Amino acid sequence: MKKEKVLEIVRGKATADLLPEEVKMFTAIGEALELEEVERNAAIQKLASKVGVFEEGESAADILRKVSQKVESMEQNVNRGFSENTKYNLKKMLEDRRDEIVAARKGGNGWAIEFKAKRGAAALMTTASVLSGAQAINNTNVFDDMEVAVIAYPANFIIDAIGGRQVSKVPQTWSWKEQTTESTNTVAAVSEGAEKTLADKLFVWKYATRKKYAGRIEFTEELTYDMEQLFIMIIEMFERQVVRAWNAGVQTDLLAWAPSYTSSALDGYFASPGISQVIQAGKLWVSDNNFEADMVMLNPADAAKAMIMQNSNGDISYVPEAVAFHGLRPFISNNVPAGTIVVGTSNIVKEQHSIFILRRGVTGTQFYENEETIVGEVFSNLKLPTITKNAWCKLDTATVLAALTEEEA
Repeated sequence: MKKEKVLEIVRGKATADLLPEEVKMFTAIGEALELEEVERNAAIQKLASKVGVFEEGESAADILRKVSQKVESMEQNVNRGFSENTKYNLKKMLEDRRDEIVAARKGGNGWAIEFKAKRGAAALMTTASVLSGAQAINNTNVFDDMEVAVIAYPANFIIDAIGGRQVSKVPQTWSWKEQTTESTNTVAAVSEGAEKTLADKLFVWKYATRKKYAGRIEFTEELTYDMEQLFIMIIEMFERQVVRAWNAGVQTDLLAWAPSYTSSALDGYFASPGISQVIQAGKLWVSDNNFEADMVMLNPADAAKAMIMQNSNGDISYVPEAVAFHGLRPFISNNVPAGTIVVGTSNIVKEQHSIFILRRGVTGTQFYENEETIVGEVFSNLKLPTITKNAWCKLDTATVLAALTEEEA
């Protein structure tokens, strides 16, 4: 008993006999401790009966952790259930066969329904679906490759070839002073006291006007929800499309501006010239006009022909690129027509352009049709000087090949 134990401990520690009042006090303390122990044991027993018995070595925390993992697994399985669209299709199929199912249940007969669901692509853009070529696939062993294959295009000619410069604001008009034709009077050696030749230097103002290369795409709101990554890639593809239009516009302007080949010391020099000799003639033509060409722009077909050499017997040998292009840096592009080659000096041409500008908004009825428009644009101003245009040379391959071929004796 607790009270006897308490008195025993107190008497063992006391230095004198306990008074009657002290005995009563310590007895009461023992009885209180004894009652507290009884109540505590009863509470523990009641809790144990509710919780149950744990396996040896297993705590309540371990059990709760396992329960939490099972609940999480069940939630994931629930999330992988039917979508709303799938539920609708299933309900419709059941309704279509309602009479058959009711009859089967009344008669105690078994019944079955085959249901295959495949999520269809949402409506994309405004005039046509972005994804095409879809087909029914009943085999569940399908790998959905998320990489999107796109059309390949050449590098940025403006940046790589002529060193176009990006500016915060492209000027509407680019003006520069340009020397006109030299004076007919020439500087020459003169005798002592003789009159010196008067040499005139004349300049005129030249101008280039800014251009804007732009386009737009339209899309539905569902595209941004259902296929976000594809939508991001479409924006990137659209940006590259605008940049390609900008490149093509600049190359078209260069082709129209570059002067045509007239003649050089290589005319009539080759028994069987090829494309490589046409490039060589263009480089010499530029050198004859006191410039040093450093690049050549040509179609892929002409580039391939430049690296092939054939003798009079029809034997073919392949020419290294550096030799075929005579040290010029090649820029191969389908923007240059086959049969046309341009040899030039890159630092003669200047270009300024803006960043790629992307704007997003709605127009017309798009607001209440859940559609949007994205506009992309690039501003560009191309400086093509007149006085130094002979630093570039445009060659028609058929014409130049005929000029380079030696006449038969």
